[in-house]
Amino acid sequence: MKILYVHGYNGDPYGESYNNLKNQCGTKHELHTIDYDPNKPIDAIKIINKYVDEHKIELIIGASLGGFLTMNVFGVSRIVVNPCWNPAIELPKIGYTGNIDSYCEMLQGLKDNSDSEEYHLCLGVFSSGDELLGLKYVTEFKKYFNLQFIIDGPHRITSQMANTIINDILLKHEKEVSEYCAKLKAMNIL
Repeated sequence: MKILYVHGYNGDPYGESYNNLKNQCGTKHELHTIDYDPNKPIDAIKIINKYVDEHKIELIIGASLGGFLTMNVFGVSRIVVNPCWNPAIELPKIGYTGNIDSYCEMLQGLKDNSDSEEYHLCLGVFSSGDELLGLKYVTEFKKYFNLQFIIDGPHRITSQMANTIINDILLKHEKEVSEYCAKLKAMNIL
């Protein structure tokens, strides 16, 4: 499977979280990554969409701010890890001084464009020990997307978390998406 990893705010596309995921992917999955400018979130979505199309990405894993951006990429299977549900509130707390208007518009767009298909395509994973966001956005996230897992770990993706995501959660998510798509085909919707 081809997987695209989208890092968080001020993260390194080839940093610790990426390497932890890559180690768990082994030869089973092909892990890609990109970089983006957090001051230009609309452009970031365009970059992600273009990469997904050009490289035939089957799954996106986004972490923190990358999770928020990943939630805004529609029509592809996604796993978001400790997603920053509301960047307009959270980013200034950690030093962001850019314009937050685009983030506000994107969050409203997520809420307005939520549907059953996107609910099933986007799965949330939250860490019980997340020192930045905690679990405060779990309830809001569950209104719009599929929440299946609260796992042990901090905000960043540790080796143990990567193992759980790639070897457990990914398999369950693939099965659920496959069953949902089969249901839509049986109803002549797909």
